[in-house]
This record gives sequence, C-alpha cells and structure tokens, in this order.
Amino acid sequence: MKTTIWMALVAPVLFIAHPTVAGEQSIAPQVLFEDLYADVELGRIFPDSKEFADATAKLPPPEILALYRAQKPLSLEALKRFVVAHFELPADSAAPPGVSEPAPIRQHIDSLWERLTRDTPTTAPYSSLLPLPRPYIVPGGRFRELYYWDSYFTMLGLAESGRPDLLEDMVENFAHLIDYYGHAPNGARSYYLTRSQPPFFFAMVGLLSPTDPAAAFARYLPQLKTEYAFWMEGAKDLAAGGVHRRVVALDDGSILNRYWDDSDAPRDESYREDVAQAQATPRGAPTDLSGDSRRGRERLGFQLAMVR
Repeated sequence: MKTTIWMALVAPVLFIAHPTVAGEQSIAPQVLFEDLYADVELGRIFPDSKEFADATAKLPPPEILALYRAQKPLSLEALKRFVVAHFELPADSAAPPGVSEPAPIRQHIDSLWERLTRDTPTTAPYSSLLPLPRPYIVPGGRFRELYYWDSYFTMLGLAESGRPDLLEDMVENFAHLIDYYGHAPNGARSYYLTRSQPPFFFAMVGLLSPTDPAAAFARYLPQLKTEYAFWMEGAKDLAAGGVHRRVVALDDGSILNRYWDDSDAPRDESYREDVAQAQATPRGAPTDLSGDSRRGRERLGFQLAMVR
C-alpha cells in the first residue's frame, strides 16, 4: 500500500521531460511497473539496479502488472522467474577481444570506436532506451546508452582519430534530443529525462568547425537557444533570494544556475541504493535524499569534467 501511494505522488514528475512528449517511451520504468519495479529492485533480484531499469517488457506494462498482481510470486526465486519470463534483459557487454601483441595507444583507441558504436534509430516497444537518428558512441560496460557530458570527451577523441563522420552524428543526436525533449538529458534513457548534465552542446558544435566555429553555431542556433532557455527557465520572474528549477537569484539580483532534477523519487538505475540511503538517515535529518542523489548526478558530470 505504501508503495502504491508513493508512486501516485511521484508519477507526475517521472512521466515527463517536455510538455509535448507523450507515450510510454518517455515514462520511467518505476512508474510503468509500480510495485513490481519496487519489489524487484528492493529484493535484489539483480546485483546491479540498472539491469532491470534497462530491461524491455515483452508485453504492455499494464498487462504485466495485472499478471504480477494475480500471480503474486511469494519468493525471490519466483519473482525472478516472473521477470525472466516477461522481460528481455539487457545483453552482457562483450569483453574486448584479446590481442597477441600490445598495440600503440593511438591504434588501440582508434580500434575501440567501432566496438563502442551503437545505432538505434528505433527501439523496442516498452524499452527505456530512447531512439536516436544517427550512430553514437557509448562509454561501455553497464553504460549501454549515449551520455551527455561523457560524449564531449569522446568527441575530442574522435576528432583526434579523424572521424568527422561520427562527430557530426553525435552532434545531430544531441540536436535531436534538444528538439524533441527540450533539453539534452543526462543519458538516452527515459529515466534520465528529468535531469541534464553540464551544457556542453555548444562545445560539441564548435568541434565541427574548429577554424570557424561561428559557422557551426549558426547551423545549430535553434537548439543552442532551446538549451539556454531550458537552463534559464524562470529567471526573469525571480525575486532576490528566489529559486526556480535551475536558476537562483542572489540577494543582489544576480542570476546563477544550479544543478536540479525534476523528480525526488529514487533513481531507477540506483533504486535500491537510494532507498537504503533514505532508510539509514536519522530522523530529523534532511529528507530530500533521492533528489540530492539525482542532482548529484548532474553535478558529478561537471566535477569530473573539471578533473579531466
């Protein structure tokens, strides 16, 4: 019962990213699968919380939920059998092939691009993966999708490797995300839509025309303006000391940006960890732990970028 009430409260913020976007592909898995999602994650059916977040339902979510509530698997083993029967689990990432002799570092990096390239102009129904029009590079391992800030550093490598084709593909994918969702999400999954990462899109665009970046900026000016509006939403109406989403008005009226997530629910990809952290927090301590964890993912991107 507690799970059902909690889901009713968070569903409105987890459904979205952009007011014009509808359909189950834009809804976070924990909203689609309600108590089933919570039971799987909190039952530690899979060691990695992200595995179920990336699973693809074989039937429409309402049908799976109805089956789950009718069958009521009582053990963790039965619950896992139910999941395996009704979901396509993400494939394990293949280990890189062994080499007989060490390769020069540049040659090794160049060889990785093809292994890390994915092409998903369409995705399966009920998948959390967001379709993208062009090929793209993933970080690898459990990170099976496009990520925002990571991609800028990937693109620096692509430029060094002489891959202008993939550079343009990556920029086109982020332009598509901004056009469709109103911002570049943390990653190309429905559960990342409520947050972004440091806005590197302008720097990505600049890589397309390093000797004349203005030409590339002009080409992508609509998307650059859209992203700026996303980060500055509400700034004009803020009084001194006020905050709204990603903007803060200082006492002197100056406007700063802050890291923000539109949801305070546990992260789908770290659901069990966020719930455990909240439960371990002493009474009387700040209660917005899930929101802090989500905003921390946006902030972490910036901190790691500065280290690199």
